[in-house]
Amino acid sequence: MSRFVMLSFAFLGWGFYELSGGAEFEPPQRPEPVAAAKPSTSAPETARITAASLKAQPVLTRRSQANAPVRPKADPALRQRVAAAQLVNASSVLASTQSAFSVGSGGGTLQLASLDGGLAAITAAPAPQTADIAGTAAEPAPEPVIDRRRIRASRVNMRQGPGTKYPVLTRLLAGEEVIVIEDTGTGWLHLRAPEKGVVGWIAASLVSKKRP
Repeated sequence: MSRFVMLSFAFLGWGFYELSGGAEFEPPQRPEPVAAAKPSTSAPETARITAASLKAQPVLTRRSQANAPVRPKADPALRQRVAAAQLVNASSVLASTQSAFSVGSGGGTLQLASLDGGLAAITAAPAPQTADIAGTAAEPAPEPVIDRRRIRASRVNMRQGPGTKYPVLTRLLAGEEVIVIEDTGTGWLHLRAPEKGVVGWIAASLVSKKRP
């Protein structure tokens, strides 16, 4: 078995030797290195200089050299003729308007007799005099009627609210005067006792009726 393996390797080596050229085999030569060309840096500068040289330069000229428009000289005679023609046209228009018109209004009338007389013909009738408002004094507003009443019971409790569940503020005796602030219609009156300076609620049945 080992002889067969050795013969196989020997046969493979001989076949590789023959395929590679045998005794006439020559290894290939390496190519000689060629220096790479470096990019030129002067080209952009040349291009910039060329572009700058091709740019058009403005040409400056003095204002005195420019052709200024020649203004015509004033002609006094021509101006007089134009003014005279305008006056003639205006007078013809005024002469052709001979009708008068009048405008009436509630406060006065404006009359125009004729345009031949100029603006002096316009007259305005005086407006009627207004009433002197300051002379009439405004009537004073009527004073509010104070509802004054008196306590009917011998001793009455004035409470903090419209009901017996509210605490008592003070007690009033029979005959003491009270001023009604509000009558809500619920059987309780909102009153003020001027003698004690207290405001509270008392049942309407314990207070006298409203004076007619």
